[in-house]
Amino acid sequence: MNLLLFKMANVLTGASMLGESRFPDNPEFAFLDPILDALNLILWPLLILVSTAGTIYAVILGVNMARAETADKRQEAKKRIINAVLALVITIALIMLFRLFEQQLPTWIGESNS
Repeated sequence: MNLLLFKMANVLTGASMLGESRFPDNPEFAFLDPILDALNLILWPLLILVSTAGTIYAVILGVNMARAETADKRQEAKKRIINAVLALVITIALIMLFRLFEQQLPTWIGESNS
C-alpha cells in the first residue's frame, strides 16, 4: 500500500517513476512522462476491476436467464448477456490496445523526429 501511495505521489508531483525521461532524445515531449506514469498506474487496476465486474454481471444475467419463466424473458436475458459480454470484450481490448500504444509512443516519437 505504501508503494502505491508513493507512486501516486510521484505521479502527482510530476516525478517519473522510472527515474529518467522516456524521451531522452526529445526533451520537448518530457511533459508526457507524468501523464504516461499516471496511465500506467491506473490502467492495470482498471482492467482488473472491469473484468471482475463484467464477469459477475454476466453470471447474474445467466442466472436470470435460467430462472426466466417465459420465452420473452429468456430472449431479453439472452440479449442482455450478449450485450454485456460484447461490452466487456471491447473494454478489455481497448485497455490492452492503449497499454500497447503507451509502450510504443516513445519509439514512434523518436522515429518521427529522425
